[in-house]
Amino acid sequence: MQNLDISSLLLLLGTVAGVAAIYYSFGFARQWLGRWNRAANGTIRRAVVPDSSLDGHIATQWTEGRLRLDFLLALIKKLGISLEQEVEMLRRLDHADPLYESEARKMVEPTLRRFTFDRHLRDECRMLIPFLQFCAHDLAESQGLDMTQKLSVLAEIQAAIKSVDRG
Repeated sequence: MQNLDISSLLLLLGTVAGVAAIYYSFGFARQWLGRWNRAANGTIRRAVVPDSSLDGHIATQWTEGRLRLDFLLALIKKLGISLEQEVEMLRRLDHADPLYESEARKMVEPTLRRFTFDRHLRDECRMLIPFLQFCAHDLAESQGLDMTQKLSVLAEIQAAIKSVDRG
């Protein structure tokens, strides 16, 4: 009888330990999934748009867009200088040198990467300029701002980007 009581007690303790282990494992799983869910959802955050007028939103977009365009143009200029220097260095390599091919390969890959990045920056400018033109027209119409000079600068930038594409 005593043997039965000890085995019952051990069975009961084993069951309680099993239930506790399952309970804690669910708790850990819930914590882990919560962290994973926050990490996955944290990459795309919902933008909080303050309650202000449409004019305010368009003015803000104009300002932010101009800052972005200025940054892109400065980056394109810096990238252009870097590309010119690399192309010039490629031209200076001695074709008779036995290491010519390996040296040229080392230089070509970063140069092609810069060309690709430059193309993507120009694509972004092509998309941003019409948006800025819309904002400028709207600010001129709705708020009476004189945006003619800014619109002409945008048109010049747009023409310059198009001319580079053709050339």
